[in-house]
Amino acid sequence: MSERELIKTLLKEAEIYRTQGLLADSKAKYIEILSLIGKISAFSKNQKLVDGVKSKIRAVDKSLDELKARPDKPELTQDMQSLIKKLFAFSQTKEAAAIEGAVALAKFGQYDQALHEFHLLLEQGILPLVTAKNIVRCYVALKKPDAMTDEFAKWLSRDIFSFDELKQLRSFIIGALEKEGIKVVLPEVTARPKRAAAAKKGPETFLEISAISIHLQGSPFQGQDLDFEVQFQSANTVTVHVPSARKEVAEFLAPGTRLDDIQCYSPITVFRSSGTIAGTATIKHGPRQGDYTLDISIDAD
Repeated sequence: MSERELIKTLLKEAEIYRTQGLLADSKAKYIEILSLIGKISAFSKNQKLVDGVKSKIRAVDKSLDELKARPDKPELTQDMQSLIKKLFAFSQTKEAAAIEGAVALAKFGQYDQALHEFHLLLEQGILPLVTAKNIVRCYVALKKPDAMTDEFAKWLSRDIFSFDELKQLRSFIIGALEKEGIKVVLPEVTARPKRAAAAKKGPETFLEISAISIHLQGSPFQGQDLDFEVQFQSANTVTVHVPSARKEVAEFLAPGTRLDDIQCYSPITVFRSSGTIAGTATIKHGPRQGDYTLDISIDAD
C-alpha cells in the first residue's frame, strides 16, 4: 500500500469511528494521521491537508466537549421516572409488534424491503409518527435524500399527520441528513386542521431514544465510554452499529452481557439506566455491509 493510500484508508477509518459515535477512537486516529503526515516529506508541506486533519480533530473535540457538558448523573423527578416507565409500556402493544418485523429487516441492511413494510404500516395508520421516522432512517441509510424530500412532500399533501407531527418530522429529517453531511431544503409546514382522531391506531407516544453512552466495566475496556447514535428502535430495544474495524468491541459485547451504566438521551429527558445485550449480528447487505449490529434492551426501571 502506498503512503497516499495508507493516509486515505486511515482517514476513512477515522470518519467511520466519528459517524458511529466512537469519538475518542476517531480523535486518536486523526492524531495518528497527523503524526504520519509529519514524517512523510511529500505530505508534510501540504498545508491544506494538515489544516484539514486539524479541523477534523477540532470538530471531534467539540463533540466530546458537548458530551461532557451533558448532565453526568441526571436527577429525575418521580413524575419523570413514572413517565419513562409508562412510555416503555409501548413494548406491550400490538402496534409495536407490527413494526418489529420491518425494523428487523432494516437493521440487517434490507432497507428496500423494510421501506415496503413501513409504507404498508403507514397506509394502515399504525403509529404513523413512529413508522414515518423509521422510513426516514431507511432513506438516510440508503443515501437517498431526494427520495426523502419527495416523501415529505407527499406527507404534507395527505391527512396522515397532524400539524405538530409534520413539524416534528421536518426537524427530524433535516437533523438526520445533516448528521450525514447532507443539507436539504424542505417546504415549511403550514397550519391546517388536525386529522381525525379515528385515523390513528394505538398509542402514538413512546420513549424515543436518540443516543446512548455505555460506561464499560471489565477487561479489556474497563472504564471506557462508548457513545452510539441509535439507528433503530423497537419498543425498549435499541439498535446501534459498530464498524467492522471495531470487531473486538462487538465480540466483547456478546449477547447476555449486562450493562449496568447506560446514559440515554431522548427528546424529553436524559436519564441513566441499565440493560442487556439482546443480540448481535453482522450486516450482510447494504451500505454498512460487514459492520455489526448490537441490540440493547434498556431496563424500564
